Amino acid sequence: MLTGFVTDVGRKLAERWAGAVVLPGLLFTCALAAGVTLRQGHWSDVGLLRHRLTGLSSGSGSTRTAVLLLGAIAASFAAGLVADALSGPYERALLGSWPWPLGGAAGALTRRRRRIWRERDEACRRARGEGEDAVRMGELEVRRNQVALVPPQCPTWTGDRLRAPAVRIRLEYRLELADAWPRLWLVLPDSTRTPLAEARQRLDETLRLGGWAVLYLLLGAVWWPSAAAGACAALVAWRRGRERAEVYAELVESAVDVHLPELSERFDEETRPVRASLGPALTERFRKGAGPRRL
Repeated sequence: MLTGFVTDVGRKLAERWAGAVVLPGLLFTCALAAGVTLRQGHWSDVGLLRHRLTGLSSGSGSTRTAVLLLGAIAASFAAGLVADALSGPYERALLGSWPWPLGGAAGALTRRRRRIWRERDEACRRARGEGEDAVRMGELEVRRNQVALVPPQCPTWTGDRLRAPAVRIRLEYRLELADAWPRLWLVLPDSTRTPLAEARQRLDETLRLGGWAVLYLLLGAVWWPSAAAGACAALVAWRRGRERAEVYAELVESAVDVHLPELSERFDEETRPVRASLGPALTERFRKGAGPRRL
């Protein structure tokens, strides 16, 4: 039974590795070979590409073919590792953590988003004070929430969306999510963990697509069709990143809303339902005097 379990896990890992690294890496390796062969001057010369590749693979014996195949696989694997490494900078760009040369632009965008959010939030407050009907109030709140669910602190929508659960949970329960989350994760049932893990995996896949987009854009310096493909991949990654960040953030906040009473029972049996005054006590207990941490 144990052997079968190990075999099944190994098969699933191999399939995931092939789908996430090898196949995209082979595609990029093909683009790299075409770009290095044709370059900008002959970017669409299919005949030249066929001639060069035929000359490269010509010759007798299976050794040369095996070496070329192994070289292609190695290049694909290396490209996958580079794309994974580039997904980190792409994530920081998507979340609005921009490097110092872009600090001024990031600050200007953040101030602009904050100003728009405050204007729309003030419109909601005025409408509420004037006794507007529910339909009108809903429209105004949707317009405000299109900017952010909480006062913006990032130059990008995705960055503010992923920080919103921590802010909203702090306001609702006076609880720091960064300190409570590791403990909460341990009490979550599989029916909650599985959607969370899958949502995070889909978000990570989008970030990896952003890494591939950067690779194709860099190859565009040699062969411009690669830059076009990279721009398309970056656009898709940006759009998917927004959608999947929305799903993941909503699941995180929902998990806290639904299962925080279970966590509180582990530390105080008299705190169901959760009271706002419980948050500071749990936060201090989780921190153990170490102070706040980043989520």
